[in-house]
Amino acid sequence: MNNYYSYRIVMLTLIIIGVVSLCTKLISSFQYFDRFYADEIYNISYRYFYQANEEGASVTSYLPKSNNHQRITSVNDNTNTKVQFVQFEDGRNLKGSWVSSVKDKYEDINYNFTFEGKTITYKIPLNFQKPTKEYRPYLRFSDNVQGGDSHIQDFAKKLAAKADNDRERIKNIYKYVENMPAAPAISLKDASAAFEQNKASSNCKSRLLVAFARSLGYPARVRSGLMLDESNTHETHSWSEININDTWIPFDASNDQYARLPSNYLELYEGDDFMAIDFTGSNFDYAYEINKQVNLPYLKISANEFRQKFPISLWGLVENNIINLKMLTLLLMIPIGGLIVAFLRNIVGLKTFGVFLPVLISFSLIEIGFVKGLFSFIVLILIVGLVTRPFNKMKLLHTPKLVISLTLMILVMLAGSYLGMETKLLWLTSLSFFPVIILTISAERFSTLIEEHGLKDATITFGQTLISVVICYLVLYKSLVSYVLILYPEILLLVIALAMLLGRYIGLRWTELIRFKPLLNFNK
Repeated sequence: MNNYYSYRIVMLTLIIIGVVSLCTKLISSFQYFDRFYADEIYNISYRYFYQANEEGASVTSYLPKSNNHQRITSVNDNTNTKVQFVQFEDGRNLKGSWVSSVKDKYEDINYNFTFEGKTITYKIPLNFQKPTKEYRPYLRFSDNVQGGDSHIQDFAKKLAAKADNDRERIKNIYKYVENMPAAPAISLKDASAAFEQNKASSNCKSRLLVAFARSLGYPARVRSGLMLDESNTHETHSWSEININDTWIPFDASNDQYARLPSNYLELYEGDDFMAIDFTGSNFDYAYEINKQVNLPYLKISANEFRQKFPISLWGLVENNIINLKMLTLLLMIPIGGLIVAFLRNIVGLKTFGVFLPVLISFSLIEIGFVKGLFSFIVLILIVGLVTRPFNKMKLLHTPKLVISLTLMILVMLAGSYLGMETKLLWLTSLSFFPVIILTISAERFSTLIEEHGLKDATITFGQTLISVVICYLVLYKSLVSYVLILYPEILLLVIALAMLLGRYIGLRWTELIRFKPLLNFNK
């Protein structure tokens, strides 16, 4: 009786502490909930350095605007107050102008903003509607997007002749531009030069694709901006946009982005201008300073801001380099995955290779990719499990036999990776990314089950382990789950309480209900 009351007291205490702490933080952070769901966040600074001449100096640059792909917040101009800043619309673009009337003086422009971007993927219909009159300007050719050249038009029509519908025509011209050899940005500037020399820079490929599209009667334009990563840059990046049924769909032939706009593409301006900056003065230099921030998909604030407002979180461990984000995520996910496997074993009735092996295997799939990783895992376990069967019949001790399994696993992984390199099969080269110990233990258990219970039972257990791996993967692969645990570690108290509930379950498992269904119906 005392044990029963102790169980209830401990479980209720965990639930009360977890729920009260969690609700308090959720209510306080509710005002920061966000529906934009950005995939990446960057802090960006325009840094312009120059010397004013006798007539002063001016700098004009394109500024970003918010849309369905990106959100621009925390805009701040930290430039010297003697430099006048004005923001204005230029057609469909937004520009900023800094004017300095001080003579013969070095100035520093510092314009900051926060970029939040999300990946957008478009579906292209088989055939397109005829473009309306408002898109006629996007069918005209320009100095840098030449199409009046009969060679470009004739070649575009030749590529289109091989297609049966609009989608295939777009695919054909895209693939041709994508497969063109690369060239330095300074060597080629426009569509005609790229076509004649059969090589193009990334920005020039966008102009050639637009020229091809316009030659076939599809409204198209060049879009430019910054391709963001965790380093500073001087270069802008351009891609193409084709209007399909009143929707501008992006195509970046230089980075294999077909009808897809990645979350790290900052849109700055529309048009085929070479320079994003106009300057008058002397000794001009510039850089785009880019700093990636940890993104919280469901909040308007960054992880650092959240930690300042709510000290009880684990983000301080990452910020102070006590533990890296990837390792912390793994540690927090293991209890969640263990709870899922415990539910599948105790309530559903699945048999698995241990409790935590399916969880660790699912983490491997997150790193490698679901389909490719799952297939590779099955192949490795079956090969090593069957190859080690003869060693089981030799009556070897467990530890030496495990060393043999480990060695065979490494040999199979290396052989597969080498074969993938020689045959250009990239999925084979990913075999070396699997944690060797996890694979070895799985293969050893599979081999032991074959020896003790036969191939049929071993295969059934292996299949149910795969089901557990898939379920764990579907829950754990979303970054939202890991960030929730980092910011709300109180959830782990609820995990303990739920595990205690599972530990008291003595009813029939779901698989047993199916197994004994005829008997249960007979009793009725």
